[in-house]
Amino acid sequence: MHLIKPRCILWAICAVFLINILSLPAQSKPEKAKKKASAIEEAKLQREAMAWFKQAEAMIGTADENTEAQAELFRKAIQAKPDFLEAHYNLGLVYANQKKMKEAAGEFETVLKIEPKFDPDIYLLLASAYQEDGNAGAAIAAIEEGLRRKSRDPGFLKALAYLHTNNKNDSAAIEYLQQLLEVDPSDKSAHMDLALLFHRGNEIEPAIAHYREALKLEPGDYAAHYNLALLYMRQNRHADAAVELEAASRIRPGDPDLLERLGDAYAFQQKHDKASAAYKSALEKADDRGKLSAKLGFSLANLNRLEEAAAALEVAANLSEKNADVLFLLGDLYSDLKRYDESVAAYKKSIEINPKQKEVHYNLGTLFAEQSNPSDAIAELRMAVQLDPDYASAWANLALVAEKLDLDVEAIQAHEKVIALGKGRALNHFHLGILYAKSSRIDSSIAAFARAIEMEPDKYRALLKEELKKVHSVLDPVRYRESFTRLLESAPSP
Repeated sequence: MHLIKPRCILWAICAVFLINILSLPAQSKPEKAKKKASAIEEAKLQREAMAWFKQAEAMIGTADENTEAQAELFRKAIQAKPDFLEAHYNLGLVYANQKKMKEAAGEFETVLKIEPKFDPDIYLLLASAYQEDGNAGAAIAAIEEGLRRKSRDPGFLKALAYLHTNNKNDSAAIEYLQQLLEVDPSDKSAHMDLALLFHRGNEIEPAIAHYREALKLEPGDYAAHYNLALLYMRQNRHADAAVELEAASRIRPGDPDLLERLGDAYAFQQKHDKASAAYKSALEKADDRGKLSAKLGFSLANLNRLEEAAAALEVAANLSEKNADVLFLLGDLYSDLKRYDESVAAYKKSIEINPKQKEVHYNLGTLFAEQSNPSDAIAELRMAVQLDPDYASAWANLALVAEKLDLDVEAIQAHEKVIALGKGRALNHFHLGILYAKSSRIDSSIAAFARAIEMEPDKYRALLKEELKKVHSVLDPVRYRESFTRLLESAPSP
């Protein structure tokens, strides 16, 4: 047996290796070289991109952060390596801080194309960029996509509610806020946002409920107290409104708008001492002193502090010359203070501003009558009943003034109108009796006297008896009628 020498084995192995090499395709060697060159180039670009990126990153926390210089470095990193995810993300942040929202949105979209499973919170950034760029639909779509990735996430629910609120889609905003409160019932801001949305939609009861929940979570919330008070005022719950406004005032003392509202709440409760104090405090800082002075004057008038009330209303009238109501009340006050010329002047100014104020015509006409000026009085009283044909008080005064002017037909019609309106008094029937007697309507006269005596027997029997003592009397046409004579006899004692 012959042994094979080791050298021969080595040669055999080499021979097999050579055969294998020779059997490879002709391009194998160049392709390998190409791949190697490509890998080297990629590594070079990676190093270049990372170098730019690190330079940009080094600017964070310095004066160069978010500058165009930092943005340029991130862009160079992306040019070197287009799929450099972190560079796109950071460049998006820089653009967002530079308020280049369209560019920011583009970078965040690129991040999601490179890595669809990137942190879902990027959708919040993307939505913010779209919203700031004026593309509300895209912003909402971005948050909805984020919510699909993070179901019932409070941040996404809150963002969606905010976006829908901004776009006046209140029903959708309410829906997302309600979902948010299902996840976190202690979210005070969600309760406040819901309350404001319901408030804006005039859904008072749910608005009140959420303001109350917000106050349970944060008793010192000024806006919740103030807005809750406004809703209570709308419900005429003035005592409850005052409680909330007092709480708000402790949080923010001296706020003139709040103090005015507080004065209103007190005034509606007829607590005019507290109301006047609140209005006075508001006047110290208020811009609209005319309106506040008018309110102060009203409360002081209700406290019978007439001089002070008139002074406050004079301020209001000087600051707001077109306020007919202020001049109306000022006319009343001047009349009560026996400053009659000033009263007439105030009433006339009020009518100049608004000629259709039946009460002012009535008050002015009544004042003229009291001042023995029936001609002017009847003109104003006629205007009052013209403006309101059912104005019983004006008809009553018109009847008396017409009678003084010997306008008997007009006086009769006015007295009859008062009675027809169901407001007739013994006085009206008595005067009708006299007027009917003067016009020889005997039966009507006696019937009218009978009604007056029925309503106030002692007074009108005495007046008729006194009138009969005159030699010539308006009662002469009925004096000797038996039915009239019986009226003057006192009823027999039981």
